[in-house]
Amino acid sequence: MKMKKIIAPTMAQAIEKVKQELGSDAVIFHTKKVTTGKFFNLFKKENVEVLAASDSEMDVPINKPRKITDVRDKEVMSHHRSAADSGMPFRRVSEKVDRLFTAPDLIEELRGKLLDQGVISSDLDALTQVLIKKWYQSDERMTREEMIQVIKGRLVQNLDPTRFQTSVLSNRYIMLVGPTGVGKTTTLAKLASRAVLDEGKKIAFITTDTYRIAAIDQLKMYANILGAPIEIAYTDHDFHELMQKLAHYDQVFIDTAGRNFKNGAYINDLIRLIQDESQIGMFLVLSATMKLEDMNMVIQQLDPLHLSQLILSKMDETLSYGAIISMLLKHRQLNVSYITNGQDVPDDLSNPNLRELINLLLGDSNDK
Repeated sequence: MKMKKIIAPTMAQAIEKVKQELGSDAVIFHTKKVTTGKFFNLFKKENVEVLAASDSEMDVPINKPRKITDVRDKEVMSHHRSAADSGMPFRRVSEKVDRLFTAPDLIEELRGKLLDQGVISSDLDALTQVLIKKWYQSDERMTREEMIQVIKGRLVQNLDPTRFQTSVLSNRYIMLVGPTGVGKTTTLAKLASRAVLDEGKKIAFITTDTYRIAAIDQLKMYANILGAPIEIAYTDHDFHELMQKLAHYDQVFIDTAGRNFKNGAYINDLIRLIQDESQIGMFLVLSATMKLEDMNMVIQQLDPLHLSQLILSKMDETLSYGAIISMLLKHRQLNVSYITNGQDVPDDLSNPNLRELINLLLGDSNDK
């Protein structure tokens, strides 16, 4: 990325200079009127200041200035002339596809850090614009810590702390769904252990995961430790019969198979299994180690289930948290109910905390 501040007598000249030095694909982040003077400011002159940026890897025709001759360029120039008067930021010089651009070095550093963390560019664009605005409002004197606080504040506002509250397990039946390998069985055991040890509830287990013998054996081990019965549902009919059989328990914890969520047939099977079962409290389990594209795909595939409760697992197995941030910004219907950060049952299960998640993203452990 290449960023430059340009001062010219008029907006037209500023636009032309941007094109000469940064290319026609450059983006103008901010425009404002400035006053310059010589001889102790006795001779003052009003100019236009433009903050623009372009991709440094592009071949920029610096030595070949391009005249504004076509209708589109004239419209853009006119648009930026009015933008300078109104102080409107972030306007394009050209109409080509969107690119990523940065502001001063400090903002570029923070943006690069969040990009490395996995935050997608469209989410970074909004944060960048806020930082540029705050930077100008501070007379270009913001410190790194002040910029970090701006990022934190904006993320807290956009993500909404009310979405990060431990869900009360009020339903008699608790079911976990999610892709294979996210830790559903271990997480289910943690929830069940809390119900027994902390609340003194009488519980039972049902598993529909008949594809993996190891998963059944693992759940049987937890059931034996907790002194709880475990039943295996091989068919939809078995499942509904077992729900009736175990209805006298305080809570029944249901494990499901982690199948390929690109398989529409599996999704239909899951939907058919729980149809008309409004008494089931469902939780989607996603691993913090998953790629954003995979998270989005799973959520989209499960959209017919109208899921609203999310458990983020394996938080201890990654150092990158940007995918989680971008996923939560995109899927605002999901509320984070629990965080898991290890294999110990039931200890490695904690309440969600938005500010702690943002601190992990920024590598900051000071601000809670």
